[in-house]
Amino acid sequence: MAQDRGVLSTRSPLFSAGPGVVFRLLEESYAALLPLLPSEKRAELVRDWKAYDAAITEERETIGAAGFLSWSGESLVGFSSWDPRGYPVVGIGHNCIAPGFQGKGLGTLQMRESLSQLAVAGFRMARVRTDEHPFFTSALRMYEKCGFRVVDTEPGFLLPGYRTVVLERGLARS
Repeated sequence: MAQDRGVLSTRSPLFSAGPGVVFRLLEESYAALLPLLPSEKRAELVRDWKAYDAAITEERETIGAAGFLSWSGESLVGFSSWDPRGYPVVGIGHNCIAPGFQGKGLGTLQMRESLSQLAVAGFRMARVRTDEHPFFTSALRMYEKCGFRVVDTEPGFLLPGYRTVVLERGLARS
């Protein structure tokens, strides 16, 4: 892969994370949002993240192969994942940059690498959903920097009064 500007590398497949690592990254990345969520929604997210973390290891050839870990030097800084089941449309899945590494453009580099890998794999369209809550403003900007455009909104899935934004981007082999 990719080493972009010597800052980010994606030298590890997602399944190599080991138990609990992806869950920890998600929990740390959402730490500022979790207290704002209704308790049942918070518990649901935590259950889903734990199940996803377990599935990465248990289903190495499918879920565990649909993403990568991102590193800066020797520091694990985040991960990116996707759901290939809708081929030729791919759903961008969980992705995050750990709080200590946010605001440095690593999320954009990580997403661009994801899109590059997906285009090489033959996908033609990438779709992602994110909430309109201010917590997700930086994610929305990152998606837009990577060429995604808002195509729809849906009822929100996290906080009452906020909608979910659906974004898409075409993919072409380079």
